[in-house]
Amino acid sequence: MANLSRRLASRQILSREPAPRSRLRWLAMALAVIAGLAGLAWIDGGEEPLHPIAEPVELPGPASGASQ
Repeated sequence: MANLSRRLASRQILSREPAPRSRLRWLAMALAVIAGLAGLAWIDGGEEPLHPIAEPVELPGPASGASQ
C-alpha cells in the first residue's frame, strides 16, 4: 500500500516557489511605466514645423559656371 502521508516531490517544489504574484507585479509595473512613457510621447507629439534651410554653398570651379 502506498504511503499517503508523504508529500509528493512535485508538490514540495511548488510549495517552496515564491508566489507568481511577484512576477505579475513586476510585469504590471513594467507595463505601467511603458504605458506612461508612451502616453507622454503621444501627448508631446515630438513634431516641430519644418523650417526652410537657406545657406550659401560654395561650389568648386569657376563662379560663372562656364566649362572650358
